[in-house]
Amino acid sequence: MALVPHASNTGQDETKGAIVAIRGAQELTQEEYEQRIKDAEVLEEKLKFITEKIPTRIMNVAGSNAGAGSGEFHMYRQARRREVMRQQRIEEEAVADAAEREYQERKDKLATEEEERTAKRRAKRQKKKQKGSKGPSSVTMGQSLAAARAEAHSSDDNPDQADLD
Repeated sequence: MALVPHASNTGQDETKGAIVAIRGAQELTQEEYEQRIKDAEVLEEKLKFITEKIPTRIMNVAGSNAGAGSGEFHMYRQARRREVMRQQRIEEEAVADAAEREYQERKDKLATEEEERTAKRRAKRQKKKQKGSKGPSSVTMGQSLAAARAEAHSSDDNPDQADLD
C-alpha cells in the first residue's frame, strides 16, 4: 500500500497535503516520490511554454455567414498545394537520407575490405622479407639484383662458375 500526499478539492485546509493510502499502487520511497514531483513540474513548465509561446495557426477562418464565398475554392487549392509540396519535400529528404546512409555503408565496407587486403599483403611481404633474410645471398631492400648476383658469385670458390651466369 502506497502513501502519497492527497490534495482535496473540498477546500478544507486540514485535509490538504494529508497522507492517504492507495490500494494496489506500487510503494514509493521518498526519493522516488520527490523525483516524480520534479518530473511533473518540468512537464508542466514545458506544457506552459508550448501553450503560451507557440502560436496556433488558424487559417481560412470563415465568417458567421453560411456558405462559401467565391474565394474559398482558391484558398483550399492553395492550402492543398502547400501540403502536397511539404509531403514531397519530406519524401525527398527521406530518399536522400537513405541514399547517403547506403553510400556511407558501402564506403565503409570497401574501406574495411581494402584494409584487410593491405594487411594481408603487408604480412606476406614481411614473411617473404624474413624468409629471405635467413640466407647469405638474400636481396635486401634497395639492393639491385645484379649487385646481389655479383655478391653471390664473389663468395663462390669456383671462378669458372661465375662465367656461366
